[in-house]
Amino acid sequence: MQKSDILNRNFNSTKTRKAYSRIAWFYDLWGWLTESKAERKVLDLASIRDGEYVLEAAVGTGRLFEQIARYNPNGLTAGFDLTDAMLNRALRRFSRSNKQLYSLAISDAYQLPYSAESFDLLINNFMLDLLPENDYLHILAEFSRVLKPGGRLLISTMACGPRWYHRFWAWLAGTFPSLLTNCRPVNILNYLTEAGLQVTDSAFITQNTFPSRVAVAVK
Repeated sequence: MQKSDILNRNFNSTKTRKAYSRIAWFYDLWGWLTESKAERKVLDLASIRDGEYVLEAAVGTGRLFEQIARYNPNGLTAGFDLTDAMLNRALRRFSRSNKQLYSLAISDAYQLPYSAESFDLLINNFMLDLLPENDYLHILAEFSRVLKPGGRLLISTMACGPRWYHRFWAWLAGTFPSLLTNCRPVNILNYLTEAGLQVTDSAFITQNTFPSRVAVAVK
């Protein structure tokens, strides 16, 4: 399979919803083993200021959403996910321990249900790497639309890396895509620039051999 074929597999929301519904029950374990280090880096680079309007795109089970809200007790923390099973877990987790102003909804990133220039900060973890690369500019335009001027965008994705074990993950993604729910390594930095966003920082992270990149951009 050619690299372009891997990066531009057609996105099917129904199949993706079903795939993530199947893995919702153990997704926190996967995240703890492979994504938690990147999530900590996202929180560090986000520099959340209490009182901000913050949006998390693709909240999953709400593990990071809960932490974002703790940094923002006097602001609004909003989020959405494509999958009911994931969002229900996020709702249960959040409602048990938090009283902050928050909003969680079913939606996707192709047409965000939010007004223009609504948010100071948008965070998106491990979502773009399962979508077709041909769709990135459209999605980044939607992210930019809902950010206020000067708003910050934090994105993490599965990444390419120099070590053999990084290349193993790329091989696994290309050979057995369903094992990773069609996630695969992508390079998001050029797309952020092409979308008119200013990249201000990025970090490459390895956790239990799994390679990730966190990127920071400003509108």
